[in-house]
Amino acid sequence: MSIENGEFVLGARAATFSPTVVEILGGLGLDFIWLDFEHTGPSPYDSTVFEGLTRAAELGGTELLVRLPSGDPPLIRKVLDAGVRNLLIPRVDSAEEVREAVKATRFVYGDGPGERGMASGRSKSWGHAENYVQTEDEQICLGVMIEKMSAVDELDEILAVPELDFVFIGPSDLSVQMGHPTNNSHPDVVQQVEAIRDACLNVGVPVGRITHDPAAATEAIDDGYQILRIGGELEAAQKTLQERLRQI
Repeated sequence: MSIENGEFVLGARAATFSPTVVEILGGLGLDFIWLDFEHTGPSPYDSTVFEGLTRAAELGGTELLVRLPSGDPPLIRKVLDAGVRNLLIPRVDSAEEVREAVKATRFVYGDGPGERGMASGRSKSWGHAENYVQTEDEQICLGVMIEKMSAVDELDEILAVPELDFVFIGPSDLSVQMGHPTNNSHPDVVQQVEAIRDACLNVGVPVGRITHDPAAATEAIDDGYQILRIGGELEAAQKTLQERLRQI
């Protein structure tokens, strides 16, 4: 995703995991399509799932942002080999956990080898890609969700992990952790979200959030957010058809 130079990107969720929906949403001009393998969908360990999805994203001129169920290094490697470029790891607890996840995306990490393995999947054009190691290390983008207080306690250390590309804030899970379930607007939750955002901005780590209101999205961009999920196909269908039914 093009967030390295301070640009912002807008995306939407494809809850149906349909390649057709991915292609259509991409054609609208969205920068990324969010696929949530943490809570729903097919098994991300089945790499064939990503063949149609990555092709559809390419046809639609967009990118996939895949939220995995965990930062398990073997899972990370398998999904990357299938052609996915952008990963989001949920519910991280520690900087060491983040470091292991990032290292699994790299052939070269720091002054030594990473933990990415050589493969011949779609990411390598089925074995025919040139400069594979270099281009993979340049193209892969990995972020983590800060949605647990254990991660908040280690936030400075997490943000200092080399090659961490972005942070995505999860206020809903934070509200549960803070004793205010589903109340994302509770002052304590709002204050904590703002503190996480400020910590990211202070060290130059791009930060993202979900907002379905255009005015709130514009305000979030002004506040420094670079990655915004602004809706999804099921929500759009429900609102559009519900309003049409009401009018008829």
